[in-house]
Amino acid sequence: MSPNPLSLSAANTLQKFHPIVVGYVVLSDRHEARLSEIKIRCTFTDTSVLVYADTYLPRLNKRKYTFQWMNPDGSLRIRWDNAPHHPHISTFPYHRHISNEQTIEASEEMSFDEVLAIIESMLLA
Repeated sequence: MSPNPLSLSAANTLQKFHPIVVGYVVLSDRHEARLSEIKIRCTFTDTSVLVYADTYLPRLNKRKYTFQWMNPDGSLRIRWDNAPHHPHISTFPYHRHISNEQTIEASEEMSFDEVLAIIESMLLA
């Protein structure tokens, strides 16, 4: 079986951002003909946490993702996702929630690398 391309990409990304990532746990990592799925929980230098989940369905060429960045107490900082719940957003289905579920803003499609770059810039500001 060939390595999961999502896993290889995630491993490379985690290595790139090692100055801010103090720990991580791979919660799910599977690659099958029907889907590729990865879920990772990262802890940062300020003890905040990111839970990243990404699923790709090759037959449908469809990707579903969420990046939920939380304070140490579990409260939301930012969540980026592509759940089709907000058709009024200009970048539908891509959007982000800031600080709570009610504050919804436009967002481009996001990758693990892009989200970690944003978090890094905020942590090092």
